[in-house]
This record gives sequence, structure tokens and C-alpha cells, in this order.
Amino acid sequence: MEVDIILEPNLTPRQVAELGQVAEQLGIRALWTSNYFAHWDGFLSLVPLAQSTSKLLLGPLAVSPFEMHPLKIANSLLSLNEMSAGRGLVAIGAGEGNIDAMRIQRPQKIVRAVREAIEIVRRAARRQLAGGYQGEDFGVNLPCTYDWLQASPPLVYGTAYRSQMLRMQARVGDGVFIGCTPPEVMAPAVAEAMAGVARRADGMAPLRLNTFWAWHLKKDRAAGYRESRRELPWRAIKLQKELIMQCLTEEEAQLVRDHYDQFVAAWFDRSGTVQGVPEYIPNRLAEYFTSTGGLEDLDREIERFRLFARAGLTEVALRLHEDPMDALQIIGREVLPKLR
Repeated sequence: MEVDIILEPNLTPRQVAELGQVAEQLGIRALWTSNYFAHWDGFLSLVPLAQSTSKLLLGPLAVSPFEMHPLKIANSLLSLNEMSAGRGLVAIGAGEGNIDAMRIQRPQKIVRAVREAIEIVRRAARRQLAGGYQGEDFGVNLPCTYDWLQASPPLVYGTAYRSQMLRMQARVGDGVFIGCTPPEVMAPAVAEAMAGVARRADGMAPLRLNTFWAWHLKKDRAAGYRESRRELPWRAIKLQKELIMQCLTEEEAQLVRDHYDQFVAAWFDRSGTVQGVPEYIPNRLAEYFTSTGGLEDLDREIERFRLFARAGLTEVALRLHEDPMDALQIIGREVLPKLR
């Protein structure tokens, strides 16, 4: 299994480049920038890294066709791909915070719209838009030849939580991000992806399967738990009850739902203290839905990643938070050698 990293959106391009250079030296497969509203641009912030590395794959996660037309996604991705000599990536999804911030209305058939976006971007990368593209949600009305392309095509991933989106993206994309799903319940998601693989066009490369997974292992174990509790409101599709009941009783899960606003408050005040909820509950969520703890917990997390591999994932993308260089060094020195 290979390992990627996902960075916070507030890191400067210089910081991204510094982290990426170390990641390449350590053997990380890919670096993903977070595409958030009112933050550094996910594509542009990767340019210094593209110019200072030679092996590391790089791209933004996730970009929605409702915030950026697929043709413009293609232009940005292909520009980055040319600058990096064929190392570009993108993850395309339905969008959440960005769409809400821009007050953009999603179409009724979101899966169809995301499919059209992936198809347009992949066709652009292969110079297959000379005749345009006529979709129901997105179109390309003028010839786009992309005769300036020289690098090999970038990888185009989708991001999915639900079965219909998973099947579609596995059918038309180069890879799929299965959102924040513990290995114990990964099998149904992989089965949906395989159903899509069965309908892939001839000649497509094998599907890449990835997952977004938060990394909160620190030298200071208590700090790891505090950071993880702080980030919990964005885990398990915003702590949906049917998901968190994988590790909580129904009564505990309902307590979490009743106090969801307090989980969000713990993110905004950066405390990691969820008012009105016994600490063992968010700690249990942190342990189940993320890699949380101290260096003494490394063996447990390495075994979790092996379970991901046995479930069918080809890579895992670890989301770094505070002190990303420290986290990267731990991953590179303690985790990667044991997964090869």
C-alpha cells in the first residue's frame, strides 16, 4: 500500500513546497492540497512544489464542478500537469463548504453532473474534446484541441460517500476516494466500486482506490487526542448517527447528535473540549474514525492500514493538521517502511 498526505488549506506555497520536498525524499506517493473557500488556491499553491520535485504526485482535493466549470478544472489541472512533467492529480466531488459559501445551487441529479465533469476533464487530458462535449448539465461548445499538451495524462479521482456515486466514479474515473470509512466497514464500499469497475471501458488502467484518513498521532499522546476531538464534527459525514453507531451505543450516538453544535464549537475555539459530552465518547470516535494517540499507538495504526490494503485500497491519504512536518517525519520513518 502507498501513502499520500493531505495538507491544511492555510499553508503558504513555500510551506507546501518544503513539506512536499521532504515527502518525496521519504517516499510519499502524492501530496494533496485542500480546496477550501477563502484560502490559498489549490492549484496555484502547488506550483513551487511542482518546480522543486521530480517524483511526487500533486493536486487539489476536492474540486466541485458547481464551483468551477469542468473545462476550467481541466485547464488548471493540465497546466499543473505540464509544469510537473505529468505528475498532476485532481479529486472531483459534489462539494460542500465551498458550495455553501458561494450560495450555489446543486442540480437535482448530482451524480450525473459529477460524471460529466470527470468525463470532460479526462477527455481534455487525452485531446478528445476537439468535437466538444454535449452533456445534460455541462457542455463544451467549441473545439478544444489541447495541442500544447506534452506530458502523460494526469489522474482524475472522484470523491464519494454513497453507493451510486461510488459505482459511477469507479466506472469513469482513474481513482476514487472513499470518504473517511474505517476498514471494518470498508467492504460494502469496495463492493460498490467493483460493480463500477465491471463496467469500465476497455483500455482503462486499473482503478485506484484511496480514502481520506485523519492523522493525529503525536509524540504527546494527550495533544493527539485533543487535536482529534477538535476535528470530529467533520468526520463520518458530520457524525451521522448510523455511522457513529459502529462504535457507540444508540444512547451515546444520540447524545452526540444532540450536542453536534458543541462539537462544532470545540473546532472553532480550538479547545477539543466538547461541552456536555463525557470525554470518553469523543475519544472513542477519534480512535475509530481516525489515527489518534501517541507513538506507542503506531503498531495499532500500521495494522489498520494493512486492513485497508486487504480491503482493496491501493493507497491511503493521511490528513495532517498541526505541526505537519513532525507528522510527516513520523509517517515517513515509522509507517512507510512497514507498509512496503
